[in-house]
Amino acid sequence: MKNINLFSAVILLVAGNFLTSCSVRENIYLNRDGSGTVSSRVEVKQILANYFSNLAEVTGNSKELSDGKLFDTEEIKAEIKKQPGVEVKSIKASGENILTTELEFRDISKVFKNEKGTAAVNVVSLKDDGGNKVFRFHLDKKNFKQLSTLIPILSNPIIESLGPQDGDSTTESEYLEMMSFALGENGPKAVKNSMVKVIVHIKGKVISQKGGKISGNVVTFSIPLIKLLLLNKPLDYSVTFK
Repeated sequence: MKNINLFSAVILLVAGNFLTSCSVRENIYLNRDGSGTVSSRVEVKQILANYFSNLAEVTGNSKELSDGKLFDTEEIKAEIKKQPGVEVKSIKASGENILTTELEFRDISKVFKNEKGTAAVNVVSLKDDGGNKVFRFHLDKKNFKQLSTLIPILSNPIIESLGPQDGDSTTESEYLEMMSFALGENGPKAVKNSMVKVIVHIKGKVISQKGGKISGNVVTFSIPLIKLLLLNKPLDYSVTFK
């Protein structure tokens, strides 16, 4: 397949195991003034942690994994504390590489940091619109790294290599073909069925939304993981509330 070299094939193979061995769930509790909390749960099965450990040795990044563990809670806490207006309420690593965090923020539009010298748009924004509030979530290849603020595992160089890369033109069909090779005939289905859940709890009344499902004052976004891994097209979601 064009645009997929040997290294990319290895990465995609590991990514296939990522799809079947990792779950990400984010709960965002948002107030009208932009303040709130976010709780995150990331679970990575030990078989995948072993893959990362082996890959780290091959690529010379073994120092990035401590005793085979993916999460260094003290390092993650220190990185999050660099963000203005964000307070770490709780951060725990337990079980088979499970990381849970709870953060409190003063302004959600300032939670995600932008890389200096880039023109990347922030992942989230909160703006006034005729008396209502509009919370928007925009993700593309240029701002993808900002997600590491709320999903710390993404800042690990080994795992970072699994995400979307600038200049990579791999198509969804090419990716699914590689997953069929890596995981067998059920691989593509497993990829398509893998989701990242982002659940936004609004303190107020939800007027409308884009890309999710409303249940009272809660909007749930189920984002196909393949879209996050490729990001061939920007992802845009929003909630309008008052």
